[in-house]
Amino acid sequence: QGDLEKDYTRQAIIVLLLLTCVFTSQAKVITHVQGDLEKDYKKISLLSKAGTTKKASEFIKSILRGLGDSDVTFESCPGPHEEIYDIDDDYSHTEPDLAKKNIDITLILEGVMIEDTHVDQLHVDVYWNGNLFHTEDHKLDEDIEEQEPYELKFSWFVPGFAPSGPYLVDLIVKAAGQELGCERVAFKL
Repeated sequence: QGDLEKDYTRQAIIVLLLLTCVFTSQAKVITHVQGDLEKDYKKISLLSKAGTTKKASEFIKSILRGLGDSDVTFESCPGPHEEIYDIDDDYSHTEPDLAKKNIDITLILEGVMIEDTHVDQLHVDVYWNGNLFHTEDHKLDEDIEEQEPYELKFSWFVPGFAPSGPYLVDLIVKAAGQELGCERVAFKL
């Protein structure tokens, strides 16, 4: 009976070693996948839109979201807002494509001014879990002609200590205190 106990002990040790190897290699694969896919996220989105590999690309995106990355969406701010700066939700985007902690993220608004104007301020309201969390103002100094395309870039560092949860960021473009346009950006951390 002593030999039988030794065999069970050896088998248990082998199973534990195999499980350790499997979990260690799994962790390495996830880290590698996140690093590679982050660079090629646009390509994955294009594959998803093509429909041929939709399930695979959606699965990969869900893995990335599970690791703390989030899609960023753009839409017009709710409520009545001026639209002198006609912001295009479809062409506005971020660099990088995914939002996550401990990175610089650039929010890029793409649109057209419908009249000649001088842009002098960007007002930013950040909402976390539905509550106003942070407000800031940035001076701008740009003359834009009627029907001229206007790209506004706003960059900031998302610190690691930022609370997790849903975020809404309202970007309000102003001239002499008058609102020209407003765009809402949504993501999760």
